[in-house]
Amino acid sequence: MTDNAKRDAARGELLRLLKGLEFYRAWRIADIKSANGEVRQEDLNEIVEPSTAFLKYFDDAGGRYGQILQFVREWYSHAYSDFCIMANTGGEAVSTEIRKFLSDFQNEVGFEFHSEAGLVAKTVKKVLKNGKITRENDYYILRELEDGIGQTFVTGNELAAVSDLLRQFESR
Repeated sequence: MTDNAKRDAARGELLRLLKGLEFYRAWRIADIKSANGEVRQEDLNEIVEPSTAFLKYFDDAGGRYGQILQFVREWYSHAYSDFCIMANTGGEAVSTEIRKFLSDFQNEVGFEFHSEAGLVAKTVKKVLKNGKITRENDYYILRELEDGIGQTFVTGNELAAVSDLLRQFESR
């Protein structure tokens, strides 16, 4: 594959991921407007940049365009981690809102939010290798896996082992 073909493929992947980022951004802006009646610049500064910014970074990156793609994937990881924590600590209304967003995201954008980051799969691999859950953040991510339906990347035996590790973490 030529350098131009690699770059074009990476840009196509970036565009796909940015569709999800824009869906998230619009959701957050609507949530802020609903709560506050308006959206100020300070509010926008707390939300991920618009996809046009990432496209500009990509186009200006020269041969280092892969870093921009990796950054967007890392954003998915961090955002999903935040969702897991909020869903498990923010009460039923917050949990319901997040689950609705994730369902709407998949229906609208065409892929699962967490699947793009690989965060859940990495966390499963790590805790199964270590034989224990050591971080509260990992616990919340795995609780969402256990509570979720339709995941396809964890076998039944792996999910059972994760469930056992979750119970051990809860009892400590």
